[in-house]
Amino acid sequence: MKSKIAIAAACLLATAAAQDTAAGRKEEAQECVACHSLRLIHIQRLSRGTWEKELDKMARWGTVMKNREALLDYLAVEYSDTKPIPPPARSTDK
Repeated sequence: MKSKIAIAAACLLATAAAQDTAAGRKEEAQECVACHSLRLIHIQRLSRGTWEKELDKMARWGTVMKNREALLDYLAVEYSDTKPIPPPARSTDK
């Protein structure tokens, strides 16, 4: 019985996390790309505090974020300073 409750709780947490990620990704796609490419964001690895400062800076420059907390959560998890930097994109041209 305890294992069923634990599994149900884990599923609820996973669903909530997926919704938060989706909301953050949507905010990124709507607000961030108005000024720069997603690649600029995706190659960075910043702490949560530094991401927060970046969002503050973007707000001072005129970006209106409808769901700032979801965006901050998304950036802090997906592009954390604890994750490795992705290799540079390479052309497929020969």
